[in-house]
Amino acid sequence: MITLYNTLTRRKEEFRPMEKNKVRMYVCGPTVYDVPHIGHGRSAYIFDVIRRYFEYAGFDVCFVRNVTDIDDKIIRKATEELQSLGEDVSSDRLKERTAEVAMRYLDAYRREMGSLGVRPPTIEPKATENISQMIEFIETLIDKGYGYVRGKNVYFSVEKFDAYGKLSNQDKGQMMHGVRIEPDKKKRHPLDFALWKEAKPYEPCWRSPWGEGRPGWHIECSVMSTRILGAQFDIHGGGLDLIFPHHENEIAQAEAATDKPFANYWIHNGLLSVGGEKMSKSLGNYVTIADFMKKYGDPDLLKIAFLKSHYRSPMDYSDEKIADAGRSRERIMIFSDKVDRMPRESSSGAGVPAEAREAMDRAREKFEKAMDDDFNTPLALSVIFEAVKTGNDYLSDGSIPLAGKARMAGAVRNYVWKFANVLGLSLSPVRVEGEQAREIERLIGMREDARAKKDYAAADGIRKELMARGVVVEDTPEGPVWRKS
Repeated sequence: MITLYNTLTRRKEEFRPMEKNKVRMYVCGPTVYDVPHIGHGRSAYIFDVIRRYFEYAGFDVCFVRNVTDIDDKIIRKATEELQSLGEDVSSDRLKERTAEVAMRYLDAYRREMGSLGVRPPTIEPKATENISQMIEFIETLIDKGYGYVRGKNVYFSVEKFDAYGKLSNQDKGQMMHGVRIEPDKKKRHPLDFALWKEAKPYEPCWRSPWGEGRPGWHIECSVMSTRILGAQFDIHGGGLDLIFPHHENEIAQAEAATDKPFANYWIHNGLLSVGGEKMSKSLGNYVTIADFMKKYGDPDLLKIAFLKSHYRSPMDYSDEKIADAGRSRERIMIFSDKVDRMPRESSSGAGVPAEAREAMDRAREKFEKAMDDDFNTPLALSVIFEAVKTGNDYLSDGSIPLAGKARMAGAVRNYVWKFANVLGLSLSPVRVEGEQAREIERLIGMREDARAKKDYAAADGIRKELMARGVVVEDTPEGPVWRKS
């Protein structure tokens, strides 16, 4: 039984899908005006893990993640690029450039998430491909008295929707003090928000019954989610910073238009910070995914660091946490290498001894219990390391025959990899070939010569040099074994 924390009810609840063995899930995706940073990576990875666990538990998951490809920030970026090129900012040219900017950074988002091993969504709708449906949705809201026209703009009247504030657990007075409200004399109430925005000079725009313009940000997700998943669906997710006003406004629009509950469960992930401040482009304190991969080369390091914090908790990013994640990954890889080095004939023949089967059955139950409890990845990760310890104990137990060791440790390794796959970890060994491999072998040979001469200071110095190059050396009875970490 999977339980999850529902932001809407502010408690953990048993997950009960609307349709047996199926999950319909919508997560707010990127606004594509720049390259993604690791804060975006955390959110995307969290929901990928949640999706993976639902699939592991036997559910068929339809995972929808939208793309906001028309927005003030995208238009501003396109304008700046045209101006830097010395081009006139005409209506046609700005529209073309805005589309180019959006596509360029959507490609970057897809590429960088792929480098992290985050799977693409089942469906990825773009805002600009759903404009006609948004116009129809707005017309419905106007007809039902929730939307009102002011010039060429359309607004949603929050006072008409009695349940406004139920997600963020605020009344309108608290909302007024909690966010900065730009004064707008066209609005009936300061909290009213735009459904349709009149086009500014040269901006990309679409024709509508109210004049040329473009949709407000909040209407995009209400329309795309209900169009694809239905008026009511299982799960809506996103970052904690989207609860108000974005998700609050989504609920108001969708439920006002359809007269049905919107999403049954709301899941929100904690934000990534640096030095206690939210990681954001506006503050300039962000690390791009591309820069992380250039520095560390292994997405598992970032993902293990993420897994060590509960998804609802904030996480403060640091190089120290990545180093700690590297040590954690190394524990798994050392064990896996030991199993690989067992003689092949040792693992053939009889099946896995009962002791190892029972130990792994207990590990599986603990792993599932952790993940069933609101996707408790820190606890699930600890189960993996407990299993690694169990496997190492089998390998070091002198009372177990070699063939038994191989089968028992091999069974543990299979479970470790199965659990790791649910958490989206690749555990791929770093391949080293050619001149780099020969240089490492040369240094290891020098170290062995130094050890043979009992020049331990020189041997230790070579070992430290190898460690600085990311090479881990393990001394075994059969000789040194190395791998790139």
